[in-house]
Amino acid sequence: MWRDRTNLYLSYRQSLIHHPAKKPQFSNGLSESSQPEESRRLINDEDGDMVIEMDLLPPRWIDVQEEVSELLAEIAQNSSELDKLHQKHLLPGFGDEDLRKQDEGVIERLTQDITRSFHECQRSIQRIESMVSESKEQGTVTSGEETMAKNIQISLAARVQEASARFRKKQSTYLRKLRDLEGIATPFDRMPSPQNPYSDPSLMESDADKSFSQTMLQQTSQRQAGSNDAAIAQREREINDIAKGIIELSDIFRELQGMIIDQGTMLDRIDYNVERMGTEVKAADKELKVATGYQRRTIKRKIMLLLLLVVVGMIIVLVVKPKGNSSPPPPPPEDESSNNIRSVLAYRGRRHQLSNRFARDRWMDPDIFR
Repeated sequence: MWRDRTNLYLSYRQSLIHHPAKKPQFSNGLSESSQPEESRRLINDEDGDMVIEMDLLPPRWIDVQEEVSELLAEIAQNSSELDKLHQKHLLPGFGDEDLRKQDEGVIERLTQDITRSFHECQRSIQRIESMVSESKEQGTVTSGEETMAKNIQISLAARVQEASARFRKKQSTYLRKLRDLEGIATPFDRMPSPQNPYSDPSLMESDADKSFSQTMLQQTSQRQAGSNDAAIAQREREINDIAKGIIELSDIFRELQGMIIDQGTMLDRIDYNVERMGTEVKAADKELKVATGYQRRTIKRKIMLLLLLVVVGMIIVLVVKPKGNSSPPPPPPEDESSNNIRSVLAYRGRRHQLSNRFARDRWMDPDIFR
């Protein structure tokens, strides 16, 4: 028997974290940067002892994740083998009772192994929560690691739940085919449950399988009590085992569903935040496109306004342009009466000038005083 050394290992790990290895005082002629990285991190040159870093070791629940993944792979392999045996067992046989009994034994063993593996997966998933609680009590877990552990637990629970639902459906189908092969009608076929918008369809389907299996158990118990045939008893015992397995799988499915609901609020918040962020990003993209269009239209409007101002300025310049450089306006047209008046005035002016000149010449004449 092996001994559990987990606590001793954890104590060594904690002591190494709180008391890290000291740097060597003598470099032996080599600088620290010239040594390889692995030798500087793993080997202490002071006393020759090898020190292994344990700060970067993954959390303990990572081992649980690998364990559950291995169990699910084993379940998938056994399920494929069991499907082949189911198809072979449902075929009509002629005188091969020993071979059929051997196949029935293999089917029973594989069914029990798969059901046991699902129970182990359930216990492993529940062990993550206890690991996180212990680490919180010791103070060796951060909030980020706790969040990661919860996410891993929910992810594993969803995977196991999906695998158990597939196996349960296969077992229910095989159970109904066995009953049909015997030619015995069941008290009720698997009637569809009423659709409730507030209920999970997977849980309703699981409950329906469980109710069907419980009815099969009651019916096989009554048939075993009233029959003395060994073959019929063996067949009823096989049906009984399958029905019990379906009930166990339904219970596992419901427990895992409760675990997902209890601890899935954080994932719901994350999904909600992611969806909300996506919506906000799309809205922001639309606003950026609208703003880009506005900016482009603003540049065009500025150019149009500038051209309009230039046109108005040119009009103002043309209006306020000085008149000295412009040609004189043409004289207004004159009529005939104004021309006659102007000619009369000109004649009188010339006559007055002549009379004045004659008077002056006469006054200046020296013979006038003789």
